[in-house]
Amino acid sequence: MPGADIARVDAARAAARAALAQQSALVDARAETWRYTSLRALEAQALPLASAADDAKVVELPPALGPRLVFIDGHYAPRHSQLADLPVGVNFKPLSALRAEDWQAHAALLQFVGGGSDALEPLNLALASAGVLLDVQPGVVVDTPIEVIYFGVFASPCAWHARSRVLLGEGARVILLERQLGPGAGLATLHTEYHVHADARLDLVQMQEAGAALSLLRTSTLMLAARATLRMHALDLGAALTRHALGVRLRGTQARAELRHVVVLDRRQHADLQMDLRHEVGETNSDVRCRAVAAARSRAVLQGAITIAAGADGSDAALSTHNLLLSDQAEIDARPVMEIHADEVRAAHGASVGQLDATMLFYLRARGLPEAEARALLTAAHCRAVLDDIVHADLRTAAMQALDARIQSLR
Repeated sequence: MPGADIARVDAARAAARAALAQQSALVDARAETWRYTSLRALEAQALPLASAADDAKVVELPPALGPRLVFIDGHYAPRHSQLADLPVGVNFKPLSALRAEDWQAHAALLQFVGGGSDALEPLNLALASAGVLLDVQPGVVVDTPIEVIYFGVFASPCAWHARSRVLLGEGARVILLERQLGPGAGLATLHTEYHVHADARLDLVQMQEAGAALSLLRTSTLMLAARATLRMHALDLGAALTRHALGVRLRGTQARAELRHVVVLDRRQHADLQMDLRHEVGETNSDVRCRAVAAARSRAVLQGAITIAAGADGSDAALSTHNLLLSDQAEIDARPVMEIHADEVRAAHGASVGQLDATMLFYLRARGLPEAEARALLTAAHCRAVLDDIVHADLRTAAMQALDARIQSLR
């Protein structure tokens, strides 16, 4: 395990194991945030930890867009990673490369909230073999994407865990791609904490294209200081089950968060987004837009809450989710929630669940398009509307290509 024989790391992992031993289940199934997603099938499996794969093993990865760290089944793969073009002022390394002073400077990697009924966080800390530290110095601007790739190869179910920390100093600008790929099966948990300091900007793209037999449980916590900007695009396209606990905290005036989320599901896939975005101070802005597509017997859950705290006057918040059902047996649960405790704010939210526009479908077919092609075209247009503003052209193209390939595969 990364950090073994470093006293503070060993102590933190031991505390996490002790907390884990006190839990009788991975999560409290009675909690509202777990109302739509059950982990009983996972808990019934005795999944072994993934062993380190042969780093020389051939895996098909997309072309690198910039510096990248690659992990295969939860273990760092240096031969597939690329750090030669790392800009000055950017500290980007896997957990396995952290030294004692790194663990001391970034002690938050070793912290977890104890005393609760959720075992996932201590589980992740106790067993994390993967993950990164990305620390960008103040004023550094990185124009090319920095990539973190998790690739699964084991066909027999196993478990792996990743824990990461991302920090952008004042005025820094970074484009970060986090991507899950490969046919690996079993369970993966990812915990990442992001700090975007004053006047900094993070363009974050998360592309989830994991194997059809993987369950992916993800926690992302993002904290924005004054005048910081977050622009996040997330695509959930793969995995049998995926759940994302997404927390955003606007902690400084004029902080702004733009979140875009696309979910495309088929067969019996299940995807659950639990978003908790909080305007903790006034004069902050948020804009959240979600698009889900569910085919066959799949199910999407989009439960998003925006809270404007007392005293956070002048906040501006918008939350919308517009979704498509492509099958009578598919299900989409959309629950946008606004909780307002301040005066003089602007807030709007809305949700819709429907089917493809019959008039547009007829129009396309009347011009010679086969039905399957017409349906795919309309479905892609529905999702592309929230991906068009990905800032980096090559990254935008990669996201669109992944989306189109997924839509073409729908049954």
